[in-house]
Amino acid sequence: MISAFEALNSIERAGRGLREDEDRLARIVEAAAAETARLRTEQAGLFKSLARIRLDALKQNRILGTLDEAERKALSIVEDQQQKLEALSKRREARLSELAKTRDERTDRAKKVAEAAEAITGLEEATQKRMAEDLAWQAQAAKLSGAEARAQAADVKAKQSETDRDEKSKPYLADRLFVYLWERGYGTSAYRGGPIARLGDGYVARVVQYEPARQNYFTLTEIPKRLREHADRLKAEVAEEEAKLTAIERAALEADGIEGREAAHRKAEEELEASDRRIAGLEREDAALEQERAILLGEDGDKGLAGALAELAESMQREDLRVLLRDALQTPTPEDERIVRRLQSIESELIRHAEQADEARRTALDLARKRAEIDRSRDEFRRSGYDRQGGGFSNDKLIGDVIGGIIGGMLSSRELGDALRSGYRPGGSRSGFPSRPGGGIFGGGSRGGGGRIGGGSGGGFRTGGGF
Repeated sequence: MISAFEALNSIERAGRGLREDEDRLARIVEAAAAETARLRTEQAGLFKSLARIRLDALKQNRILGTLDEAERKALSIVEDQQQKLEALSKRREARLSELAKTRDERTDRAKKVAEAAEAITGLEEATQKRMAEDLAWQAQAAKLSGAEARAQAADVKAKQSETDRDEKSKPYLADRLFVYLWERGYGTSAYRGGPIARLGDGYVARVVQYEPARQNYFTLTEIPKRLREHADRLKAEVAEEEAKLTAIERAALEADGIEGREAAHRKAEEELEASDRRIAGLEREDAALEQERAILLGEDGDKGLAGALAELAESMQREDLRVLLRDALQTPTPEDERIVRRLQSIESELIRHAEQADEARRTALDLARKRAEIDRSRDEFRRSGYDRQGGGFSNDKLIGDVIGGIIGGMLSSRELGDALRSGYRPGGSRSGFPSRPGGGIFGGGSRGGGGRIGGGSGGGFRTGGGF
């Protein structure tokens, strides 16, 4: 059995672990991208040196001039990008530090909410024991019990009368002439027929012997109506007696100091909600910084390393440089051979860094999907309010296994939500007073009237604040 805040901590620890892994992979991608840019710059320099060997006499031709400009621009872009990444890293570290601090603060506040809830439950139980011997409560409970018994008996009688009415009225309703006269109110003060209509209706009434049938049908329909009115009056009396009993119970709670504990619980909940709002805001800010870093590190568009790579790739694609490289491979000059060997080594390193970065990106995407499932479970946990009621989870091993399954990529937040719902056990006792028909705000029962603290089945007060 683990407490609610321990279960939430387990979920949040899993999310933090995945985020840390994502950060490590992001640093790998960042390092690979920076090294790739450096190699591209070196590669451009080697091509330029190779061109100088072959074209030593041509000091400032168009090709060399363009390449020098491309190199300078690329280096400027890389330097600018690196400065931005360092600034982003510092901002993100500060944000993550504040986020960790706020999460720790939220854990403490969640404990206070649970403690406040347990304090309310403890006071309720003490008041229940005291009121069990209270004569005023016993007398009012007896009144309520009697009123409920009378109301239930009246309701049963009214329902039986209504059933008899529905069955016995079928022959009357099957006679269309009777129904016609009944609906017009013939034979009563409600009848408004003219002279000719009266003559015709009177003839029909005599033929079908309407008057005795009308009296019988009136009695048949009037009795259930009056019985239902009587049952409704008794039901209202039940509500009055229950309100009186509720007032006695609430007064007992207030006399024992329930209001102070309710206020403490409300304050603790407000502080917890403030932490939740702060965490959500910090997470949004962190996501924005992460997106900004992704743009700088991306290989699409014209920002960050993408711009540097585009400039260098464009210069290296010039045909004159490829011709110079081919010609250099055909000469016996030792310097040419050294440059070519280095270019071959650079090409292998570029392929290796590209594969490493691609693998890290794929792994990071998979981790992001898993973290999204963990974050979804964490948010659903908070919305469900498990850590605000002082309860816990009896299936802690299953919860741990499901979290592990999410990290392993085999399960999702849906399975974790099912495990949390199935294993949750509310905190505190909900036992009621000595037997009280229909329950009450102290005892469990079956009449289903009135809310109570905790909201579920079983005993406990139905009054006492918002918990």
